[in-house]
Amino acid sequence: MAKSEWRIAGEWQQTARRLKTLDIPLLLTTLLLMGVGLLSLYSATYQWAPELFRRQLLWLGLGLTGMATLALIDPAVWMRHWRWLYALNLVMLLMVDLIGAERKGAQRWLELPGGFQVQPSEFAKLLLILTLASLFARMGASVRTPRGFLISLLHAALPALLVFKQPDLGTSIVLGALWFGMVYLAGAPLRWLALVALAGVFAFGAMWHWNLLKDYQKARLVSFLNPEADPQQSGYHILQARIAIGSGQLTGKGYLHGTQKNLRYIPEQHTDFIFVVIGEEGGFLGAVGFLALYGFFLYRVWRVMVSASQEFYRLMAGGILVFFLFHLMTNVGMTLGLFPVVGIPLPFVSLGGSMLITTCAAVGFLLGARLREQPFQI
Repeated sequence: MAKSEWRIAGEWQQTARRLKTLDIPLLLTTLLLMGVGLLSLYSATYQWAPELFRRQLLWLGLGLTGMATLALIDPAVWMRHWRWLYALNLVMLLMVDLIGAERKGAQRWLELPGGFQVQPSEFAKLLLILTLASLFARMGASVRTPRGFLISLLHAALPALLVFKQPDLGTSIVLGALWFGMVYLAGAPLRWLALVALAGVFAFGAMWHWNLLKDYQKARLVSFLNPEADPQQSGYHILQARIAIGSGQLTGKGYLHGTQKNLRYIPEQHTDFIFVVIGEEGGFLGAVGFLALYGFFLYRVWRVMVSASQEFYRLMAGGILVFFLFHLMTNVGMTLGLFPVVGIPLPFVSLGGSMLITTCAAVGFLLGARLREQPFQI
């Protein structure tokens, strides 16, 4: 047998060994969540904007292709090029500030040919996870020093400030949560994290006092405490969401038969408030079933983190876990009136190509890390 044939045979054997470590439960759960997302999005849009669903299918195809491609690449490659990734993150966010498209009073999008738009702040979440994981893996124990801790804080603060300027309070909060969770996983002292949290409270008070927050952002926070005070404006989202979810009762009104949804009483029912569609049409059982499916998905991400043999893999998976967990808790929480409305989408479910590609890429990184680990028990 020629050397080239031996090499090809060896590559096939190596690929077969790696496929044995493919996290099938994680992959299947991801596909199930995507299926629930497509069903929910179709129900939310088929009457008034069916083209949105068709466009989401195109983004999904692109996302699945990216997920498969990234799964075949060793995530350690990105660790070696973290500086370029960080620069790319800042450049994209600066481009939004310079030439970005504006919608509903916010400048968050870059125009693409064919009428498509991308939202770099969604990509910024995953890029921050990769670069922070690289930074912490390289710093090692120095993250427990004041200098290392402050360097990591500045690393996350620059993209967060650029996103806040768009303005996008919700995404800037996500970036802060990602840093907080990852620096904790990296071993930073809890007392330092407590000081940062306290400083954040004072900073928020200062922004409120000096009118650095937009009026609609203030109104959303006030309506969270008392939505009945302004039921036609700032409190409308929360009140209509409560009515819709409550009307679903135990088993729901049935797929495509949500009354509040069909009459479009629910603002942003295809994006930030799409969980209302699940709650109204699936009822309590449907909502709990969806959350249980999501919980199993998060468990699989946690398994990737705790079984990682390399520090970069562990921190990357930990950051992705924080990403999905924070989005799920905040989105469902604001839908139920447990958190203020801050405009955070529900991964795999809410409309949005940039978010869908980001979540697919995140799963691709997780699968790529698992393919390079030893098999473990399911």
